[in-house]
Amino acid sequence: MKKIVLAIAATIVALSAVAPAQAYEHHRECHKVRVHHHWERRCH
Repeated sequence: MKKIVLAIAATIVALSAVAPAQAYEHHRECHKVRVHHHWERRCH
């Protein structure tokens, strides 16, 4: 029983640590855009 509780707690901690990074990554979307004859990195 204790192992299950610890596993759940560890999962919650891992998810809460990863979630903000994913949200930030999703918010700032950067991709290469071809401008004239060169590549530029556009973030929005």
